[in-house]
Amino acid sequence: MSSKSTKPEQFCGLFNLPGEGFSAQVRTEMGTFLYDRQGLQYVILERKQQGLCAAAMEEALAHMNCVQEQFSPSVWSN
Repeated sequence: MSSKSTKPEQFCGLFNLPGEGFSAQVRTEMGTFLYDRQGLQYVILERKQQGLCAAAMEEALAHMNCVQEQFSPSVWSN
């Protein structure tokens, strides 16, 4: 019996690390990794150029964008 997941990668959650900002945790077949915004953008672009799936990374970036919008001060407020 195989314990292999049908989904090769999975977005697990976000962390707000002191001095680092938000990091996304993504679980792959090779292990669990933390990515910052720039790292996610790089991996998404690299995978799309290679024709590979980037769904978990895109989900992580979407969550990160949503959370950062909620916590960042508005440039329009006084």
